[in-house]
Amino acid sequence: MAYRTDTLCGIFHNQALRYGDQVELLRAKFDKDGNPSSEWHSRTWKETRDEAIDLAKGLMVLGLNKGDRIVIFSESRPRWIIADQAIQACGAVGVPLYPTLTLEELGYMVSDSGAKIVIVSTQEKGEMTLKAKAQGILIETIITMSTWDGAKPAGVYTFNEVMALGKQKVSDREVENKINAVVPEDVASIIYTSGTTGKQKGAILTQKNWVSNIHQCSNSTLFRRQRELGLHLTSLVHLPLCHVFGRTTDYHVGALRQGMILVFAESFEKIPKNLLEVRPNVIISIPRLWEKIYDTTKSIVSRQNKTTQSIFNWAMKLGEKYCNAMATATRMGQIDLLQFALANQLVFNKIKKTAGLDRVVLGASGGGKLSKDVCVFIRSLGIQLNEGYGLTETSPVINFNEPEFSGSFDPSKAGWFGNKMIDLTLHLMVTKQAQGLSPYTNPIRSLGLSLAYNTVAYQMQIKPGTVGKPALWTEEKIAEDGEILVKGPQVFKGYWNLPKETAETFTEDGWFKTGDIGEFDKDGFLLITDRKKELFVTSGGKNIAPHPIELALTAKPYIDQVCLLGDAKKYICALIVPDFSELQRFAKHNGIPASSDKDLVANEKIQAMIKKQVDEVNETLPRYEQIKYYKVLDKAFSVETGELTPTLKLKRRIVFEKYKDEIENLYKN
Repeated sequence: MAYRTDTLCGIFHNQALRYGDQVELLRAKFDKDGNPSSEWHSRTWKETRDEAIDLAKGLMVLGLNKGDRIVIFSESRPRWIIADQAIQACGAVGVPLYPTLTLEELGYMVSDSGAKIVIVSTQEKGEMTLKAKAQGILIETIITMSTWDGAKPAGVYTFNEVMALGKQKVSDREVENKINAVVPEDVASIIYTSGTTGKQKGAILTQKNWVSNIHQCSNSTLFRRQRELGLHLTSLVHLPLCHVFGRTTDYHVGALRQGMILVFAESFEKIPKNLLEVRPNVIISIPRLWEKIYDTTKSIVSRQNKTTQSIFNWAMKLGEKYCNAMATATRMGQIDLLQFALANQLVFNKIKKTAGLDRVVLGASGGGKLSKDVCVFIRSLGIQLNEGYGLTETSPVINFNEPEFSGSFDPSKAGWFGNKMIDLTLHLMVTKQAQGLSPYTNPIRSLGLSLAYNTVAYQMQIKPGTVGKPALWTEEKIAEDGEILVKGPQVFKGYWNLPKETAETFTEDGWFKTGDIGEFDKDGFLLITDRKKELFVTSGGKNIAPHPIELALTAKPYIDQVCLLGDAKKYICALIVPDFSELQRFAKHNGIPASSDKDLVANEKIQAMIKKQVDEVNETLPRYEQIKYYKVLDKAFSVETGELTPTLKLKRRIVFEKYKDEIENLYKN
């Protein structure tokens, strides 16, 4: 049967019927019972759909009705998606929570959402949920994705038990009727914000919000042609699906819209290993991953001989020319093109193969600002790294910086030859590259790419340092104070149980207030400068945006994290966390004894090196923005210790509280 095309569950079931057992959808190191495995296990679209329907039947038996809230408390894994589709098939509202939550946070969000059923990934999380229940949180049922060792307490089920329960008592027809009863106006999810500026709030997102954003993120010429060709690219999934960025990009756009194969990384720390095992085509990540690739490459090159360093620097200059040409949609000179092809053969292809990136054709960065230098480096590798911008409240994408034709070239009026050149570009840069066949290593492919580039491909524009133009159906404007205001079908309904806060986040005439400061360039590309609530005003009345300064510091090879200080103060200070792995290499290379990170930061040579890097940044800043004093910390900010959100954004208020004494000492000088 055919399902609706304007709901997430309708799209999923239509695609599952289309691809059946012919196309793989999910792959991960989990066995059929949801337990960790040393081997990769796959599910086809049909197998995934069958499990989702069986789980939906079981949830119906357990009393889940349309509009009920149900929590998913789990890391990203295949059964996360199966659980989400089962919830949607019941017409219920999914409440995905970060797996790193504390007991207090878990209890608050379960209670606030009114969820009575909690689906957890492991027995450990199940036991944590039982503790919340023992503290008075009204939880009736706990379902674990994996097996449960020992006797299960009352009200606890495994995934397999719930699926078996449903098979016995509910027919396929009952589930199908419920799926088609879901409409665009129904609430699909309540997503809690990360809490960078205060208590977490539940953003209400409808089916229409999510589906609109799917179309907004997949409307470009290359995305449409990819669907027409039926390409099933492989994406290495490592972002939390409970966060709107990972959910929209990998799950909604990648799988539901583009038919991608989702391969789940074992963990963020094991990404380098998994890259070499999987050799994916698509990587959706936060800026930190791309920065790590860039920093690691630079660190390796810095330890090579002068000739190798000179070749690398030559290649990077050509990569910068290539990126600058794309930023302005102008042709790169023929001699530069030939040299860039040579740079790919001598340098970039080797870097990619060593890192497991040789089949990557598409990357995306979100959840924070990406350094322009990092963006240029990744694009020089032939990976079209796309930056986007959005918030939980906007489902999330409102801007997308992807390769798209600009100027006078209209792909719909390209004619026979123009369309052939677009297809050739896609064939060489996507289809062949996805097979690990670089267009620069074969004379025929290289000639074909040169022809396609010089006729149409050079007119695709993408600008490093910006987050792109407004997405399809999206209106944007800049308020008098610089805040970005938005209207569009992806904008949320409001905050759960918070009418006052909902009203405050919209202008009187209905524009959503993003809380971010930005500006448009002459071509309509948006630049984000900072968070409105994070802007400093010094006691001398100077307005300072901390994030660009922090970004300039973390771009330095031995600085990993920075928290700028100075609001209502006479001068700017900073807390600096060094890159400890790079410091260890530096110490070893320079004969510096260091048994701990604390010893490292206390060493005079390392202190002098950090000071040199801070001084270099200060030289680029006006006097009132320069860092007068700083403290080098011997422990990194982390999610576990509370200074970072699960998407690695800085919780300034937590940092200020935790390092109160250190900050006071900086301002005693």
